[in-house]
Amino acid sequence: MNWENFLPPILYRRRAASDRPLIDGEYIEESVERSPVSVVLVLVFIWISVAVMLTVSDSRQRDMLTVTEHRKSPFPVLARCDFSYTDNAETRRLREKARADAPAVYRVDPSLQIVVEQETKKFFQAVAKRDRDGNDYEPADDLPSKLAAELLEFKAISKACRLYRAGLRSFIASELRYGIAGRNIVLPERPVKVISSRGNEYLIRPPDIKIWSGKMADAIQLTGAARREFIDCIAALSSTGTVVFDELKTHQEEERAANAVTPVVSHKKLGDLLIERGEVLTAVHADMLKSEKQTLRSGFGAKVFFFRVILSLLILAIALFFLYFTNPDLFRSIRRVALGGTVIILALAANFGALQLFLDFFTKGIIREFGMVFFFVPITFGAALMSVLQGHRSAIFSGFAVASLTALMIMPDRSFELALRWFAISALMSFIVRNVRNYRSFFIRVLLGSIVLNTLINIDILVSFGNAALWKITGEVICANAFICSVCGLLLVFAFELIFNTETNMSLVLLCDFSHPLLEKLKREAPGTMMHSMTVATLAEDAARAIHANPLRAKAGALFHDIGKLSMPQYFVENNVDSPKDHEAMPPQRSCGIIRGHVKEGLALARRYRMSRLIRDAISTHHGDDLISFFYRRALEENAANPAGTPQVLETQFRYDGEPPTEKELTIISLADACEAASRSLHKPTPAKLESLVNEIFLGRMRGGQLRNSTLTLEELNTVRECFIADLISINHGRIAY
Repeated sequence: MNWENFLPPILYRRRAASDRPLIDGEYIEESVERSPVSVVLVLVFIWISVAVMLTVSDSRQRDMLTVTEHRKSPFPVLARCDFSYTDNAETRRLREKARADAPAVYRVDPSLQIVVEQETKKFFQAVAKRDRDGNDYEPADDLPSKLAAELLEFKAISKACRLYRAGLRSFIASELRYGIAGRNIVLPERPVKVISSRGNEYLIRPPDIKIWSGKMADAIQLTGAARREFIDCIAALSSTGTVVFDELKTHQEEERAANAVTPVVSHKKLGDLLIERGEVLTAVHADMLKSEKQTLRSGFGAKVFFFRVILSLLILAIALFFLYFTNPDLFRSIRRVALGGTVIILALAANFGALQLFLDFFTKGIIREFGMVFFFVPITFGAALMSVLQGHRSAIFSGFAVASLTALMIMPDRSFELALRWFAISALMSFIVRNVRNYRSFFIRVLLGSIVLNTLINIDILVSFGNAALWKITGEVICANAFICSVCGLLLVFAFELIFNTETNMSLVLLCDFSHPLLEKLKREAPGTMMHSMTVATLAEDAARAIHANPLRAKAGALFHDIGKLSMPQYFVENNVDSPKDHEAMPPQRSCGIIRGHVKEGLALARRYRMSRLIRDAISTHHGDDLISFFYRRALEENAANPAGTPQVLETQFRYDGEPPTEKELTIISLADACEAASRSLHKPTPAKLESLVNEIFLGRMRGGQLRNSTLTLEELNTVRECFIADLISINHGRIAY
């Protein structure tokens, strides 16, 4: 990492005397690399972030259900505590029923009552007058007189009226106080209350004009045709009725009845099923969830967070356990652990953000099918990024953790099914991009892979929609998801290569291009070293491929491992055939310093050109702490020849300052460098000589402890040895002079 990009200029200005920065970025980076604190912080941050996301998602989904009425619940909801809630919907239903059952209020209108009394009185007077006048009766110009004149059963009606005259007046006065419903008034089915002209209230249903006329006919004991004719006359006279509807009083009665209804209170126990999956959401469910949330104790959020912490720790521990036993190399580098942790955090954050966006769309009704969440979450994003940066094995197990945790965020009841689907997508995506060698191929593979995997693995969900419009929207979501994953993944690959100073197959391909400025310079100023590096790169690439290591890492590291020789190329024999004479003219300690210095100078060049950690490791470990035996023996000989005039010879002065390589590719580069250089010293190399030389070098490296840190197995080491022998024989075979 180039720390100067992230520090203020005043902090890394150069000292005039030493020309060194005030803050040593290399020292800081090495310190971080050696310290386990950074990896602990990354893992803890992942752990806490996951717990927070799970807690927020659970609360957010419950809140979503309170505002998405008339749609099906995507998951079941259980009570988180004992609580009581007012069933507002049932209470409203009962109050509406009480309003409907409340009595309708009618008021006796005094003016109408007077009209009915007068008209009835006139009718009886006309009947009496006709009875007195006989055939000389002439009706007046009003309805009662005309009705009396038209009576066919006049004698029976007249006799009844004479007999019951006093009782009839009393009956009329008594009945009219309860009111009469006129021809234009239709009384409701519910109870009716009548308010008399004196303000008295009666829960008596006022009779209509037919019933009122019938009662009067019964009062004077009329029967047969006379009764029917009398009823028709009285009904005609009373057609207006005496009551009118009192809207204000009726409304007051309804409100009084509604207010008398006690609110319906329901009780739920911890663990009770509040909402079934697929149940249509109503206002009752919203009231239930709101009451539950209000009832929760103040410490419930911390309790939920604690359980989410335990759950996330368990899932992460399982993923790390399997990852450690399948890819232990990952845990030997703090930088790689930090990089992997950052990718996991970004993947979870992307999934969490996509979920929150989906919930907003679902709540607002933009998306009405909750099953579309299967296609909305960018699950391929983290898998593709991890596979390119850390390898497909890391991507598989980190994909398990990301898929499981994301599934718990979305569908607690179907988390296992959802986790399996997304884990399958993550694993397949990691295989699709694992060997990608250029950025364009990465973009296309992620784009097409996301579309195909999301469609095929979730095809049953897609078919269950059964709606062409939903299929169209889902297709658009899948394509948009794939495009965003591709673009963001490509941008983050660039960002991680810069920030974490890491390498991918794509960047390694660029490093292996001979047009790189350092290789161009090496070709011009140290052509022998360039040819040596190219041969070493060929040996290392073939050997790495033979043991299923990364051939690109081996090739790139081999091409740049000797760039330090650019500082003094004339002192290396591959560039100058007279270099042995130059070394003979100087003390062996100085010659050894020049030879050892190419490692230090190479690291300085690598930092200047912002080379990746792989290149710097290849430079610093390709000689390890091996002994420069030629000059060491020469120093011992000179010291023995003149013991008094020369200082004591220390072996440490003739050893390289590096550490033996650890990674397989770096070990292969170290061995290839030694074998290629030694093969050039052979006179008339034959297959037997080359095989003997390679065997001797391998044994010497093992005896000298230069393989003590290597992760190569003996079987892999033997494969590398055989590959070197075959390649060196092919390179050094003789040709016919023609």
